[in-house]
Amino acid sequence: MRSLPDQGPLQIIVLAGGASAEREVSLDSGRTVAAALTALGHRVELLDPAECPLADFRVHGDVIVPMLHGTGGEDGTLQRQLESTGLPWLGSSPAASALTFNKAATRHLLLQAGLPVAAGRVLRKHQPLTAALQAAERLGYPVVVKPTEQGSSVGISLVQHPEQLQQALQAALAWGTDCLLEEYVPGREITVPIVDDTVFPAVEILPAGPWYDYAAKYSDESTGYRIAPPDLPPELLTTVQRACRVCGVTAISRTDVRLRPDGSFCILEINTIPGMTSHSLVPMSAASLGIGVGELLESLIRKRLALSRRAA
Repeated sequence: MRSLPDQGPLQIIVLAGGASAEREVSLDSGRTVAAALTALGHRVELLDPAECPLADFRVHGDVIVPMLHGTGGEDGTLQRQLESTGLPWLGSSPAASALTFNKAATRHLLLQAGLPVAAGRVLRKHQPLTAALQAAERLGYPVVVKPTEQGSSVGISLVQHPEQLQQALQAALAWGTDCLLEEYVPGREITVPIVDDTVFPAVEILPAGPWYDYAAKYSDESTGYRIAPPDLPPELLTTVQRACRVCGVTAISRTDVRLRPDGSFCILEINTIPGMTSHSLVPMSAASLGIGVGELLESLIRKRLALSRRAA
């Protein structure tokens, strides 16, 4: 590795796009990140692995910043490829990425660690519908059906009645060989960013409709947000921090939580490459501290490069 300055411009490769269901969100995140880092004086190249696979180009630069969401980007696949480039890159390890992308595996590990998750069950593609109906009956309607390995609410359904369950299972199982059936947890939608093991202000999400779906996340201007809501249980933030440590998550993450009216809560999922779009939650949280997207990433990049130099 060439000698890098502690300050001054860097040559940064931002990866965005890919071939997952979250391609458009990833491209938006990548453009936002590239513009923010360019504004700080860095030389930034924005690359789409769907158009030019990592194996097909010679990587030149100081550091790689992956902004690939979804399958192939957050599931450990990309992270294993990045390890072969010889360049430092920002994000969680291949193992932590693969773990947290699988909601069932994450749920199992958090349960073992004594951390709160929603009651649920994994369902396989070829199980009879009666097994799903029985599981849903035990949980009590409404229930949530979700793919075990997707993000951005892709393939998720809120099922109010038994006759809606089969269609919801088909939607979730279109993305894999199994899916997760969970109790619907009433209450408030809270997300907590963790940056370099530091808890950033939580964000409460206030969707205009009954469900924080894909449209509410990325295009509905009526979705509301409350930064650092003052009435959260004090242990909620530390529980999220512990969950990220248990899962081996590093750099930037965002953990989604449901807070019940009685003050209890459960962890829904951990995102290891959270969005950086105009509707994204980590930038909102950072902005409340006076930190822009560029400054947030630049700080992490400098730390990552310093660790690389010490390890060389």
